[in-house]
Amino acid sequence: MNSLEGFILDLRWDDLPEKTRQTLRTCILDTIGCAVAGSGSEQLPTHVGTLLEQKQHGENPVWGTRFNLNPGWSIFFNAHNAAYYDLDDGHRRAQGHPGATIIPAALGTAYHLGLSGKDFLEAVVVGYEVAIRSALVIRELGGPRKGSGGWAIVGAAAATARLMCSSHEQVLHAIGLAEYYAPQAPQDRSVVFPSEMKEGIPWGAYAGYTSAMLASGGFSGMRPYLADSPYIADLGATYEIEKTYFKQYSSCRWAHPALDALTQILAENRRAAETISEIRVFSFEKAVLMQRCAPATSMEAVYSIPFAVGCYLVHGELGPQQLSENNLHNPEILALARRVKMIADPELTACFPEQCLQRVEVDFNTGETCCSPLVSAKGDPDNPYTEDELIDKFTWLTSEILGSQAEQIPPLIRDLERHSVADLVKLLIPE
Repeated sequence: MNSLEGFILDLRWDDLPEKTRQTLRTCILDTIGCAVAGSGSEQLPTHVGTLLEQKQHGENPVWGTRFNLNPGWSIFFNAHNAAYYDLDDGHRRAQGHPGATIIPAALGTAYHLGLSGKDFLEAVVVGYEVAIRSALVIRELGGPRKGSGGWAIVGAAAATARLMCSSHEQVLHAIGLAEYYAPQAPQDRSVVFPSEMKEGIPWGAYAGYTSAMLASGGFSGMRPYLADSPYIADLGATYEIEKTYFKQYSSCRWAHPALDALTQILAENRRAAETISEIRVFSFEKAVLMQRCAPATSMEAVYSIPFAVGCYLVHGELGPQQLSENNLHNPEILALARRVKMIADPELTACFPEQCLQRVEVDFNTGETCCSPLVSAKGDPDNPYTEDELIDKFTWLTSEILGSQAEQIPPLIRDLERHSVADLVKLLIPE
């Protein structure tokens, strides 16, 4: 497959390596779990209600709810929900989150068109491979670092073009439109001022779908940068989706090595959190942007390493429930957060983004200091979660919302190429 458009239209499920298939299934399960969890946010009914007032009704569900919208806006909110608690998958070289943009776009389109599970699976692989390479091209073009939606939009367009476009020419127009319509998504500023923009992920999913829809009807776009990039030379030979990482903490990935390091220190030294007098997190420079100690909202909490540390030390886990209003004002959590100091380490900065490394020093009230080695967060391809651990994560995120239906989803995704997309989507609507 020596052309971008050829790869997008010609890839076949039967030609994929088994490791690629396994990772793909995991990405789908994980993203759906994150989206269902995000559907429980307090603000969602108000946001969807605004659209319903504008007559944006349709037949596509917002997963985890009883709301139905037209395909574009259901894709928007499923992507929004998937990214809401920052539990969604990521890719180190791309510096962001492909799945939350691509999978809602592909699944929403496939459901709307009444397609098969195999159609959907093929589209998602196409989306990941195109999105990650698009991220690399955008980095080379320069300018402020874009949030995930700024490059994953191209993957959403590729995935939906695979399902909607009938010619190579239409596919190229879809990708060109997506590159041109991509959100600015200034990532570093959004880390400092967190909000529901969520790295442009929801808009990237919506606009990627719209780009493919327009192209399928003859709307023209520019020739995409990606089509002329050397990064497409290994399409069909190297599958970047296999390098996806997964998360267990509801926090930006930049906090995860510190949490794993703290767990190790406290377990090895048999110390309780209340005996800690100071925690020093040595990290790459970008992570120091996330040093607010008293976040005012759950969105700010997601981008606060001190709060993540305090919350995790108090509760022993860090998920949607830990980002509740009560925890934002929990004096025990805030006291621990104030003991965290973020320190930029030039050597660790030089390793980023290929590696996300941190080390932690903990001072105890006995006068002792314990230090961790350099830690890369669990969930990376070289230190993966097991299949059972990720199924447990899915259950943790979805069981209260979907009830017994949650148990049916992992085995169905494991065999999705033999099912219709409708078989999966009906399980995402609460009983």
